[in-house]
Amino acid sequence: MTTLDNKYNEVIEKTEVIIKWLLLNLADKVVTSKDIYLRNSIAKSSSLLGSIGKLYIQSSYNDGWVLYRSLIDRLVHIYYLCDNNLFQQFEDWTYIQKYEYINNVRADEKFKRVLNDPGFKTDRKESNKYRELKNKRTKWDKPNPRVVLKNKGLDFMYKFGYDIASMDTHPMATDGEEEFYKITGLEPNPYKKLNHEILLKNSILVSSLIYQVAFNNLDVRFRGLAYSFLEETRKYINSEPNEFDNKYVQLLKLAEERISLFE
Repeated sequence: MTTLDNKYNEVIEKTEVIIKWLLLNLADKVVTSKDIYLRNSIAKSSSLLGSIGKLYIQSSYNDGWVLYRSLIDRLVHIYYLCDNNLFQQFEDWTYIQKYEYINNVRADEKFKRVLNDPGFKTDRKESNKYRELKNKRTKWDKPNPRVVLKNKGLDFMYKFGYDIASMDTHPMATDGEEEFYKITGLEPNPYKKLNHEILLKNSILVSSLIYQVAFNNLDVRFRGLAYSFLEETRKYINSEPNEFDNKYVQLLKLAEERISLFE
């Protein structure tokens, strides 16, 4: 691994420590659909970022780009939901989709074995809720990534991130070629000298934006230090003068002294 690789993975590891502490602090402070979604978005983004870092270490770059596309999807959704206050609609639509998925499986003769599976059981309360939501004609219009990112001044993220990473997400004519050379070890390998460091850098950037949107919209007020840590993270990965390590140590000190991250 190069020096830059180590630098980016250090950021991922340190951010995971801070996010775990933050989530533990949030555990008993969120009750609304909005706050639950925002809290879980932080967790999901941290998990995706950690997985991308592990795939990078394994040289599974294309798989990392698939997860990067997924990370941008989360950024698009959190922008869209916060800007339009659609958390309840999204939760209701999600409930309907999950309920119908379970019951479609239960109704299929080929899958009778799932009838006794706890993961595919529904009770009367859940059925009543499903009918209520269907009767309300719950509507959910999925966000358009191109439009959402353009409105945020991030159209470059669509063109050079989401769109390009989609080529690793969906089957293409060259699908699996890089993996072929990786698995077989055959030479000459046309992919051997490709630099994928931008995968780590961009993933850290996108996750930091998701964290910031969540911080801004949760019904708890974060200390300025939480925001400073995200800002210094972005400076650090861009090789700008920064206080990333200093902010990390300050946050660790708060955790060790059991001082709340919230005002």
